[in-house]
Amino acid sequence: MTGYCYIDGIDIYDEFGVIVEGDGYDELLSFPALKEPDKNDWPEENGIEVDLSEPRLQHKEIAVRFALVRGFGWRPFYAFISSTGYRTLNIPALGRTLTLRVSEMPEFEEYDPTALFSVKFVEDNPAIPSGYPDANVDIGLPCAVTLDGKRIDKYGIIVTGGLDELERSPKLKNALTRTNLPINGQIYDADFVRFAEKEVTFGCCLSGAQTEDFWNLYNAFFGDLIKPGLRTIGYKGKNYMAYYRKTDNWKLLSHTGEVVCEFDLTMCFNAFAINSEIYLLASEDDRLIVTEGGAFIDLKY
Repeated sequence: MTGYCYIDGIDIYDEFGVIVEGDGYDELLSFPALKEPDKNDWPEENGIEVDLSEPRLQHKEIAVRFALVRGFGWRPFYAFISSTGYRTLNIPALGRTLTLRVSEMPEFEEYDPTALFSVKFVEDNPAIPSGYPDANVDIGLPCAVTLDGKRIDKYGIIVTGGLDELERSPKLKNALTRTNLPINGQIYDADFVRFAEKEVTFGCCLSGAQTEDFWNLYNAFFGDLIKPGLRTIGYKGKNYMAYYRKTDNWKLLSHTGEVVCEFDLTMCFNAFAINSEIYLLASEDDRLIVTEGGAFIDLKY
């Protein structure tokens, strides 16, 4: 049990008789949620207009389950990790080092002289991935989903759920409604139809042949996912514009040799429409006007 977890360079088993218990590693893999971007919800347009020029991440809470397996008592360990300042947590088997502070102990069960307990840590300043190598692996399971034109199996990822939700129509925006006391019900403008944005949660499985491969793929996927601007998600010959929201339910399945984990990925699709029309700016002689960069001008009717 020695050598599995170090905090501030101290082996917590040797020093305190404490180990990371069972699935306690799961949330150490998690990726932070995106800070809510500025947005406009125009009633006359489908979806929302989102400012993604400078995406930023939220702080992240990480719950780790520990077990006291030798009779030192849990209090010296908790006093150590909850002291002033930040702790450096290092899991050599995962190739993972994080700078964290303690928030609380949400779970505790004592079985004298042992104990099981969870500690919630906070990562106040998560880093946006940068400088990662291009992801281009072959896992032998081609995926029908693409991210900005690249099949996501090239990131070592397969999608295990949520594709039916991708194709489901979003809610309609509420049109002009009037309610008058003398009438039953309300008067609703049913001739005006616009669609709202929608969120879709995908089940994902990410694998890497070795620890270093896993983190390269991890950083490449999330780094590409949160680049400025909207992402293009392709499926069954259709493209959908979306942006990253959050991840949940991380589960480490293997970290001996091949590293494999599952997680839920939530994306917000901002302009989903059924049989929508596009209005482009044109001159009086019906020639489409383009910008210096060669793009058409969408009037966003």
